[in-house]
Amino acid sequence: MARINVAALNATDRSLREIAYERLLDMLLSGALRAGSPLQERRLADALNISRTPVREALRQLENEGLVMRQMGRLMTVQQIAVTDYIEILNVRKLLESEAAGLAAGRIDKPTAERLRKAVWELMEEEDPSPARHWEVDDLVHFTIAAAGGNKLLTTLIQDLRRRTHIFNTRRIPGRRRPGALEHLALIDAIAAGEADKASALMAEHLEHVKSSIIQQVMAVAHHRPEESAVENPPPRKVAER
Repeated sequence: MARINVAALNATDRSLREIAYERLLDMLLSGALRAGSPLQERRLADALNISRTPVREALRQLENEGLVMRQMGRLMTVQQIAVTDYIEILNVRKLLESEAAGLAAGRIDKPTAERLRKAVWELMEEEDPSPARHWEVDDLVHFTIAAAGGNKLLTTLIQDLRRRTHIFNTRRIPGRRRPGALEHLALIDAIAAGEADKASALMAEHLEHVKSSIIQQVMAVAHHRPEESAVENPPPRKVAER
């Protein structure tokens, strides 16, 4: 099977579930697994040279993210995935989170600001943080800012929209890791200083950069589309399950 953006994945460093998730996600984004296609654990496991348990766990994660859906019974199928959907979500996020950043200005105390800065710096210093680790810090920053604005509905909407773009972490768009962290630090500084207009503008700029990186990543995956025959005619060898 052709490898797509996962050549550097090392089974000794990452769980088989993460490997299965990354490979399945590449297949979904590239269109190798088409909308409406049934997803059979055994066939996917054979195509990925991996055991069924991590594939099952990866499918469950993709289901939680709305990328696959369970039909009547236990059969899972691929949801329609359109890049324009993610762009629209990010455009709405930019509007909502820019407003939240402006509202939060001057409403985050010094200990909270220091806690956010510390979390961002620690993440930057890690050699290879997992997607879960990336989202732990990213959510901490964005949710703290949203909550500080004092608008509960706005916070809920932001949380829901962010969940829908969780598939794009710094492992998928590694070029965003350090720039994104520095943007977070500048944003925290502006909010802590009570500079509402600056905070709002920085958040809008941050999310615009995220959007551009996602578009580039999706286009790169589509350009290196895997052969569909890899799923139709999987090799027999499997990686031992951990």
